Amino acid sequence: MKKTLKWTIIFIPLLFFFAILILYIGSNLGTGSLGTGSYKYARRWKAQLATCNSLDDVRQQFNCGRYRSNPGGSFTYIRDPNTISKGRTWALLYEFPNGDWMAITYASSHGARGGGTVVTRDNKGAIRIFFGHVCGKPFAHGESLNEVYSDFHHSSWKEIFLNE
Repeated sequence: MKKTLKWTIIFIPLLFFFAILILYIGSNLGTGSLGTGSYKYARRWKAQLATCNSLDDVRQQFNCGRYRSNPGGSFTYIRDPNTISKGRTWALLYEFPNGDWMAITYASSHGARGGGTVVTRDNKGAIRIFFGHVCGKPFAHGESLNEVYSDFHHSSWKEIFLNE
């Protein structure tokens, strides 16, 4: 009797722990919760961005923000209050001096579902997907689309091609 009680006291908490672990892992498969990128979110954001042919289209579907350059070379992140709606994905908007633009949807690698996922859409119609470490909001370095994409390729991000 004592031996059975002892095993029950040990076995039930272990069973509970493994049940929770299995449920957690199962619910996060494909979401990139550990910051490695998510095919699920990449597909979703790719489909959303595919319907956007202008920055106005992006503003209608996403919560939007942008970086503003400050004197001395620093930047400030500015949210567009006209686009904020609960439950929508965030997109960073970039407008380049030559008139090109880029919208970037993303999920931070630090605790966000789909963490490590970046999907871009530009005015030329290109939609590109990158997986890698995303520390907060991604920052696009460059004065043109080509410079920004080149910077992405030289970062720790890996471009992903979906077979659909």
